[in-house]
Amino acid sequence: MKKVLLWFFSYDGKFLNSAAEILERQHNGLEVIGVTASVPISLQRYGKNVSFIPLDKVTAIEFDILLVVGAKNIGMSKVTKVAGQLKFPEEKLLGDWIVCIPGFTLEKYRKLQRSRLSIFSVNCFGGFISNTFALPFRSPFVNLYLNDEDFIKFLRAPHVYMEEKPAYQCQKLDSTGTIEFPVASIGNISLNMLHYKIFEEAFEVWERRKSRINWYNLFVVMWTENAEIAQEFDSLPYGKKICFVPFKSDLDSAWYINPEINKNWSRFVDKFNDFAKGIPFYYDPFDMLLYGKKTPLIEM
Repeated sequence: MKKVLLWFFSYDGKFLNSAAEILERQHNGLEVIGVTASVPISLQRYGKNVSFIPLDKVTAIEFDILLVVGAKNIGMSKVTKVAGQLKFPEEKLLGDWIVCIPGFTLEKYRKLQRSRLSIFSVNCFGGFISNTFALPFRSPFVNLYLNDEDFIKFLRAPHVYMEEKPAYQCQKLDSTGTIEFPVASIGNISLNMLHYKIFEEAFEVWERRKSRINWYNLFVVMWTENAEIAQEFDSLPYGKKICFVPFKSDLDSAWYINPEINKNWSRFVDKFNDFAKGIPFYYDPFDMLLYGKKTPLIEM
């Protein structure tokens, strides 16, 4: 049985009951020892009042999990910053929405946190899934995209390309023709800095996140509708590499997503990005990130 302290970061408790049920089931019961927040809050569990503990008293309390309630839309980085200021044990933080991710166990999630995973992604997938799992960005491949050929070039010699400093090329408009963003290059590769307004900002973020790469635990991911690109990607020497494709394939690294699933999006790239946000998870994301293991969750 785990001792859990609830930290209400906002009043959005839509994941709380499900998270509590999952933790209770997985740990043969759950003892909610109290609730804390920036202002006093009333909470009942099984018809009994849960004790309110002021934030400045939390460090004197013993607990196994500090379950953060209502922080999914805020972002865990903000929670972590506040937790540091309050001297809360960061290793005990757990977002309530994370517990509800298919395949979750506390052991798997803590293992994922300790693994210091770096994600090389062809587009924003890495940033999306890092946010979903409240993982820090340990890669500069966030808020940008590359074309297939450039991404594979990079993956063939990542250390060489990472020694290059990004150089400004031009400004570009997005697919809607309304948002302008900078394009930079490293060597003969173009980086489309889609979510940055100016090159200087993109450069500063790239350099900062580049220094965080954990070369000993890389997860490499892309999508393609081109069978030849999938074949090239499969030949790359990475232990955890996944290429999502809309066609059946015998390649180990090719993970099929049925293009008929989630018809809200007509483009396959949108289905790829949705996986990172969990709408839906087509495969067990814990097995994927930890081991590169393909564990289907839905029929395709």
